Amino acid sequence: MASRQELEIEADGVDIETLWRALTKDKIEVLQKAAPGLLTDGKILEGDEIALGTLLYLNYGPATHELEPLKERIVEFDEGKHVLTFLGLEGGYLNLGFTHFLVTFKLDDVGGGKTKVNASLTYDLKENFDGSQLLEEFFKLLHYYLDRVITYLQQKHED
Repeated sequence: MASRQELEIEADGVDIETLWRALTKDKIEVLQKAAPGLLTDGKILEGDEIALGTLLYLNYGPATHELEPLKERIVEFDEGKHVLTFLGLEGGYLNLGFTHFLVTFKLDDVGGGKTKVNASLTYDLKENFDGSQLLEEFFKLLHYYLDRVITYLQQKHED
């Protein structure tokens, strides 16, 4: 039975469309600029751009203690509702204790150039595996990723 945890972050000074683009179509480019220690290589394996069905390859950097490269597929992509869901297929946290995971981002415009990000992780862990530390690490990484992207976009907006 799948479990679920959530994280909420507010992006001050970053409008919803800018953040949406940074998490979707410009994901790899923005991530490499915003958090170079997080990703050493990223590429689209299937598809022309980041959209529904796209298969991505992410090779993590030194900021991600011993994570093997991850293949993930976009299984939900709703530009109108600003909802994006990635399914982990192989590598990454799947090699550390997860048997299944989905990461969903839901963006909401809260006015005044602010965007609320609701991130959720739906997951299953290996049987008889205490994943508390793994979940803590996963959420630290997720928070770091979002924080770096938001900070990058805020700084870019100021320039």
